[in-house]
Amino acid sequence: MSLTRILVTWLVLAVVMSANGIFRELALERWMPENTAGWISLLLGLALILVVTRIGFREIPASYPTPSLLLVGAFLIVLTIIFEFAIGILVDKKSFVELANAYAFWKGETWPVVLVVLGLTPVIWRGR
Repeated sequence: MSLTRILVTWLVLAVVMSANGIFRELALERWMPENTAGWISLLLGLALILVVTRIGFREIPASYPTPSLLLVGAFLIVLTIIFEFAIGILVDKKSFVELANAYAFWKGETWPVVLVVLGLTPVIWRGR
């Protein structure tokens, strides 16, 4: 699997997931309670991740080693976290603590679920 394919797939994900976040804030949260909007956005985001990575990782051979694919998944997660914090701090003017709170799964935050699914997509799509 080439670095170019990984980066292009991640860039497409960054765009579609950003659009999902904008849709949640500008549309869903205006039509329904914030909690409900968050769950709908989570499900939509997971679906987007699966569709985009299915296309981006469509040619992973079944023989590709699992540790290598998990490394690719970890790379996707690191890129996503860096992107989230950069946008959050530079554009949204949020503090590091505010951004870090989105990762508090023990408080019911769902963002870590998204990252786990993202990290597993290379393994999920291997040989399919």
